[in-house]
Amino acid sequence: MIVKRGKNAYQYTSSRVNGEVKTVYQRKVSAQEFRACTVQKEKKKQQRNREEELQQLNQELESALKVIKITERAYLLLAGFYERKSELRRLKEEDCVQQR
Repeated sequence: MIVKRGKNAYQYTSSRVNGEVKTVYQRKVSAQEFRACTVQKEKKKQQRNREEELQQLNQELESALKVIKITERAYLLLAGFYERKSELRRLKEEDCVQQR
């Protein structure tokens, strides 16, 4: 991990020893390395945000497709048809909805 303190940035590594987190100083980081690290963190954050948005859109799309499928089935039943193995079949006369 890189930490900025004042004008300087320092690199540390963390490890767990007997259940406690130990942070050990590694070295002083140049301004160029610090900027590169900051840019990379920002890119990762943007990527995570994009993935979350896409996942949310995908969930909304799935729910919309379910509603469309239910509506399609209802219209077919009202018209006297049903779908079986991707083909439309006519309902028997006694199974049809009586329209008055």
